[in-house]
Amino acid sequence: MEKARIFELSTIVFAIVILTVLGVFSDIYLNSINSGAYLPTVDKENAIPIKVIGMQYAWEFVYPNGTTLIDKLVLKANQTYLLEITSKDVIHAFYIPQLGFKFEAIPGYVYDFYIVINKPGVYDIWCAEFCGPGHYLMKGTLIVVG
Repeated sequence: MEKARIFELSTIVFAIVILTVLGVFSDIYLNSINSGAYLPTVDKENAIPIKVIGMQYAWEFVYPNGTTLIDKLVLKANQTYLLEITSKDVIHAFYIPQLGFKFEAIPGYVYDFYIVINKPGVYDIWCAEFCGPGHYLMKGTLIVVG
């Protein structure tokens, strides 16, 4: 009976240690994403802010000069941008599959994301969160110019 109790306690302690280590690593990783530290050459001081607003069933991009584009985001290669991602109505997911970026757009919350794209090209922007019957229509284009 004593061996069973020791085994049970050691299993609990092992689980606590593993979950604590995973929690610490996850917190470090999340903080590096939120602060832009994952990009060592990010020039946060000169980052150009662009508002990304999800709405049923389109993406709205508002540039610092007031220009607003629907479903089309134009960025310059090797320039640092700060995407301020939010939603007007329901939860959306701002997803660029070719670049591996996917971030939630939540009403009332602004998610700041620093981005630098080095390769010019045309990339797809999708909503990866079911947002209503017209969800399949919610796609945009990211154009990165040289």
